[in-house]
Amino acid sequence: MKSTQSQMPVETAIPLLEPVRIYTAKELAAMPLSKMNEAIEAQEAYFVLEHTTKMGGQAITIRRLMQDGSKLFQVKEKSRTRYKINNEFVEPRIIRQLEKRGLVKLGG
Repeated sequence: MKSTQSQMPVETAIPLLEPVRIYTAKELAAMPLSKMNEAIEAQEAYFVLEHTTKMGGQAITIRRLMQDGSKLFQVKEKSRTRYKINNEFVEPRIIRQLEKRGLVKLGG
């Protein structure tokens, strides 16, 4: 006999990540040269991404909500994955803007 129950959506909380650690000049000076160069490259790459691409208004709103403590959830249903914050669904393209900047890490 086959079960006629529908599968419940699976919700997973997605935390807000710090994209790149920004070091002070003193912290950089105290590092070994190879680590310092890696840190500077990462900071520069983040700066270029942050200042040469425009993040949309909805993505900025989601980022601020998450910074204020709201939880972003990934909802996996039968054939699709959706995202919600404060019980409101958000378009996946908005969340991908956050992922591109390293603010969230999405599961496959």
